[in-house]
Amino acid sequence: MTRATLLAFLSLLPTCLLISSCHEPERCRNVTTSEEVSPDGQLKAITFRRLCPEEHSITTHVSILGAKEALPDGNGNVFAYDNEIAIRVAWLNNERLAVYTYADPAKATKIERAGKVAIEYSTVVETALIPPIPDAASRGAGKPADASSPTDQGTH
Repeated sequence: MTRATLLAFLSLLPTCLLISSCHEPERCRNVTTSEEVSPDGQLKAITFRRLCPEEHSITTHVSILGAKEALPDGNGNVFAYDNEIAIRVAWLNNERLAVYTYADPAKATKIERAGKVAIEYSTVVETALIPPIPDAASRGAGKPADASSPTDQGTH
């Protein structure tokens, strides 16, 4: 490499570094996963993911808003979990909202009341892991499973 080439390279280096450091980082954004309107139609509960590419993070949130309000850019106003989790909300009445998740709600940032709405949190147990208890009627109402009825024996 000649001295002139080296000087040209070194003179361009600060400009390249300046340009590469001036890019605007990709902003966080909210992605709505569900919306549930209260029975009287005045409020809505929104579940959403907050995607932040610069931090490589996905968080899960719940907000309660007026029925006609748009979801603002930011974290949830009643529930925030520092990971992507399954979550569902249901209005029990106009003043009670239930939040259901497989994750431990105690590990979330949450509030118990938002205005007139009380918020209840429940951990859902994975029921598919527990085999169902056999129904007595399907087994012949208490009869041993291998016992045959007189009509099953037939005439030989």
